[in-house]
Amino acid sequence: MGTMTPVRTLAAEGKNSLSVRAGIIESVWRPGSFVDVADAKDAMLAVERISGGIPMPLLSEMTDVEISAAARCEFAQTSGVLAIAVLGSSAVDRVIAAAMSRHTLYPHAFFTSRNAAMTWLAEVLQGRV
Repeated sequence: MGTMTPVRTLAAEGKNSLSVRAGIIESVWRPGSFVDVADAKDAMLAVERISGGIPMPLLSEMTDVEISAAARCEFAQTSGVLAIAVLGSSAVDRVIAAAMSRHTLYPHAFFTSRNAAMTWLAEVLQGRV
């Protein structure tokens, strides 16, 4: 039996690329992007499509991405995820992630290490977070 490669889905006019690996949705935003509310809505629709409507953990790589206040609110209101690990690399990325986490109804954490983020999300899947 061959290895299955993750199917990649694009959203937000190509600024966002999504795939599923080991039960976790990986969402990668193109560095330098500006994310507005329409982009956020499109990305959340793509999450819903890729997950089949079943909430899953999400790794959101948002290095050097600017997000409007309305888009942050849109992301925070989603019910389509079990938890979000935001992967970034700078203090600015951390501040943006903190602003997004204030109104979420699901576990939300910021990481600078992909391995640490994936470990945390795997623990969410196992019900340990």
